[in-house]
Formats: sequence, structure tokens, C-alpha cells
Amino acid sequence: MRFFKNKLAFFTGIIAILLIVSIAFTFKGRTRPSAFGNIIGSAVTPVQKVFYKTGEFFKGTFSTLFELKELKNRNEILEEEISKLKEENRKLYQMALENKRLRSILDFTEANTDFKYIGAEITGKDPGNWFDIFTIDKGLINGVEANDPVITGEGLVGRIIEVGSNYSKVLSIIDERSSISIVVNRTRDTGIVSGTVSSELIAVMPLESDIIKGDDIITSNFSTLPSGLYIGKVESVEKSERKLQKVVTVRTSVDFKKLEEVFVLKMNVEED
Repeated sequence: MRFFKNKLAFFTGIIAILLIVSIAFTFKGRTRPSAFGNIIGSAVTPVQKVFYKTGEFFKGTFSTLFELKELKNRNEILEEEISKLKEENRKLYQMALENKRLRSILDFTEANTDFKYIGAEITGKDPGNWFDIFTIDKGLINGVEANDPVITGEGLVGRIIEVGSNYSKVLSIIDERSSISIVVNRTRDTGIVSGTVSSELIAVMPLESDIIKGDDIITSNFSTLPSGLYIGKVESVEKSERKLQKVVTVRTSVDFKKLEEVFVLKMNVEED
């Protein structure tokens, strides 16, 4: 038994030496495999190909997953930066609007230095989209009186119709109960402008009045309000031959859907 074991070890060693020698000769310049090598290579190549392609597939898959994760992280960072930029733009836009509003108020007050201005915030309004009648947070204790005009930097808003100790109610010029004497700034033709149930502003002028689209409309000397307060621009003119008058649609300078703050204009300023 020992003899056979020794012979098996001997032959195994011989075969190993032969294989090593064969490999050595192959690397030294052999360009074609032996018949035995060709058989082994042909059998191994398909299996090797499967393992190689499988390895490449998993390599590409893991690489793609890693890239997708990186893209997701980058997108999250970009979305966060975009949100911050949008918020900053919103704040800048609000600041620009506020500066524009304050600039218009400053321009108006500088051009009308004979009056006293009481700033007020709107605290309530009647139901609806328009500020036909609304409440402000200034009243008797602040010097507000009935019939005081109410303005913004853009123009005339209305007049005070009710005064409490710390609040007042304003009737806007677009309310159907409002009626104001006006003058066409270009030609000095006079008329009456009133609000309507649909919150529009309609003026009635004599038929011979020289008035066209784009004319500026202001309060006249015949009004209970101070003269020269800006109301708006003429949007359309229609002749009514039967009534011998012109019906004029006026686009108000004030956006009555977006009122937040107003000024009460004091007509009688006490001298120091």
C-alpha cells in the first residue's frame, strides 16, 4: 500500500513538473496552443465569458447606482438653493413694491405741502372684492373728521363718512352713493363723476365738452373735497344726443382690490 502511495506521489510530481515546463515553453514564444491546451481552452472560454460579462454587469450596475445616488443628492441641494432664491426674490419684490408705494406718497406730500396727512391702516371692509366702504384705525383722537378726504400716493380713494374715537369709516369714490364734481385737467371742462353698483366710475359731461380717451380727471373747485386731487384717466367716451350729454368711463388711479394703507387728508391745517 505504501508502494502505491509513493508511486502516486511520484507520478503526480512528474506531471506537475511537465505542466510547469509546458507553460514555460508556451510563454517563451509559442503562438499556438497544444491539442490538449486547445481542448481545455475551448471548454473554459464560454464559462470564462459568462463570468466576465456577469462581473462587468454588476460593476456597471453598482457604478450606475452610485451615480444615481450622487445625482439625487445634488438635486436635493439644488432644490434647496432654488427655494432660498425664490424666497429672496419674493422679499425683494415686496420691498420694491413698498418702495414704489412710499415713493408715490412722498412725491404727493412734497407736491402738496399745504395739508396734514394722517396715516391709517385698513382694518375691515364690506363683503366683496372691492373696498366700496371700509374701516380704518384712526378716529377722533387722531384728529379725523367727517368728510375728510382719503387718499393714497396714486390718487383719491374717498371720504370719511363716520368717525369713532379710534376708528373711521370711508366711502370710496367707486361706491354708488359717491358723487364728486370733477374737471378735465387738459381742457378744464367740468362734470360729475359717480360710482356704480358694479364698482365702476362713470362721469357725466355736457355734450359740448372737449374730452377724449386718456384725459386726466381731477377734483374741481366746486367739490366739497380739495381741488386738484387726482381721480384717474378717461377710458371711453360715449355721446348721448337725446340727453345732450357725454357718458365717460374713468379708470381709477387707485387699485381698490389691493388697498392696505391710506392717508386722511386734512383740509384745514392749523397754523403754528
